[in-house]
Amino acid sequence: MEDSPVSMNIDLSETLKQGIARHQAGDLSAAKEAYDRILKAAPGHADALHLSGLIAHQQGDNEVATALISKAISMDGNVALYHANLGRVLKASGNDVAAIDAFKLAIQIEPETAALHADLASAFLGAGEADAARSRANLALELDPGSAEANVNLGLALQELYGPAHSDAFSAFRRAISLSPHIPGAYLGLGVALHETGDRIGAKQAYTQAISLNPGFIEAHCNLGNLARDELDFAMAVLHYRSALELDPAQSTVWGNLAVALQESGQLDAALQAYDKAINLAPDHPEIRRNRGMALLAKGHFVEGWRDYELRWQTKRFRSIRREWSVPEWDGGDLTGMRILVHAEQGLGDTLMFCRYLPMLQKLGAHVVFECADILHPIIATLQKDLKIITPGTAVSNVDCHAALLSLPGLMGTTVESIPADVPYLHAPAWRMEKWQRIAESWPEGMKIGIAWRGSPDHARDEIRSPGLRPFMKLIEDPGVTLISLQKQGGAEELATIDGADKIIDPTSQIDDFADTAALMANLDAVVSCDSAPLHLAGALGIPASAVLPHVAEWRWGQTGNTTPWYPGMALVRQRTPGNWESVFSAITAELKR
Repeated sequence: MEDSPVSMNIDLSETLKQGIARHQAGDLSAAKEAYDRILKAAPGHADALHLSGLIAHQQGDNEVATALISKAISMDGNVALYHANLGRVLKASGNDVAAIDAFKLAIQIEPETAALHADLASAFLGAGEADAARSRANLALELDPGSAEANVNLGLALQELYGPAHSDAFSAFRRAISLSPHIPGAYLGLGVALHETGDRIGAKQAYTQAISLNPGFIEAHCNLGNLARDELDFAMAVLHYRSALELDPAQSTVWGNLAVALQESGQLDAALQAYDKAINLAPDHPEIRRNRGMALLAKGHFVEGWRDYELRWQTKRFRSIRREWSVPEWDGGDLTGMRILVHAEQGLGDTLMFCRYLPMLQKLGAHVVFECADILHPIIATLQKDLKIITPGTAVSNVDCHAALLSLPGLMGTTVESIPADVPYLHAPAWRMEKWQRIAESWPEGMKIGIAWRGSPDHARDEIRSPGLRPFMKLIEDPGVTLISLQKQGGAEELATIDGADKIIDPTSQIDDFADTAALMANLDAVVSCDSAPLHLAGALGIPASAVLPHVAEWRWGQTGNTTPWYPGMALVRQRTPGNWESVFSAITAELKR
């Protein structure tokens, strides 16, 4: 008699028990061997297929896991756990849409199981359906108020819907932590909420706890990098981003964040390499492309830089200020006889710097309508005759096309060699000159230096670029120098807080607009200013000026050098090391003495 086949010599039930025992003990190799023996004897054994799929998932092969669990479902589609684990594998693979379908099938079989509704909420979050996730998480909590996972998903959904610091999201994360203090996602969500409210210490603790629970938590590593970047600790930010990329080098957003940190720390070539990595992974990511544009501009690669910078209108920040016009955007074509609306889009300094392009449009045959802030109208009016200037919100008719002001350099093909630098291009109006000549008569004899020590507080880099008043006090060590404040916003309050600042003349209460500031500057010997609107005004007026710049300045000032082609008469004085303003003002003081 022939021997019986191997398939007839094993007890399927007993072998399955042995496999599950080894599986639960963490011996995946022995468990897989047991499941394989079952499948050799009974290829359609649903439990063995399902459990083999889980082992494949645990070993990082989600493609095989999906195939095995799907086959188990084809053998027995009435087991909720099969559908649920298929959903978990699909979610881990990044296929949240398919995971949603799997979890829904599991819920059809077990509609009262809270964990399945919590899983479905997580898949909805991954698919970008925050409102559906919120509803499903609430349903899970109705079934089981003690579900920590449902609280986490509720918190994440509320953050997506109403902002990172939403109070109910805070509560959901804290409930989740109290119910189960070992869920990394709860600490991540709490950290994001604390970060948003400015509690950097609490956020750091939360992110660190998330990583201690899950060392491979890429988002927590990245958020620690974001936190370090907010604190201007760019070296630490780089370390955190690199930790995230060691876990998964295919994270385009992390490469983009790393590039920004490298750029802010002055490592521009390394930053551009990181931007390229990010863009290879996500070619059309607007934030990354815009940031790379500024890095390219800083390097003097204007053609590529302007092109990338145009993607700013697709970023979150610029989408919020983008306006719809009834006429097309100018594409750089023939403007002869056409009326073009040019609209200022960013800070006052940007407007003063780039308004130089408006006469160039007129030379191309265009009739220009320029929309900018009221406070700039009198000074912009000195730019060119026949320039129509309007206030934001003014109804505009009979225009053929429009352009954002900072798009003009790219549209007109500006390179480093062709920067329009016909300075001065702005002028103090004659009637304002008379006013300020009378005011200046009371000022002391000797050298009069106008100073501006802070830029707009709304600027993302203002903490880096603005020295504050105290470093400027070194300039009055020379008894032949009188300082005149140009600091309109908050200047008087800061002058009252610094010993010796009573020697600084503060005429800013008599400044109504930038035409007044221009006429004031015309009565000065020079201007010393941080990167701010007064600095750009001095440059546009052709008044001798020194720009006091941080160690890593904005793109417009380039990487090195003490001059700029944008303002040929301006001196650039850069920090030798990050945060060191002392060397900057020592250099300016020495120059004043000479």
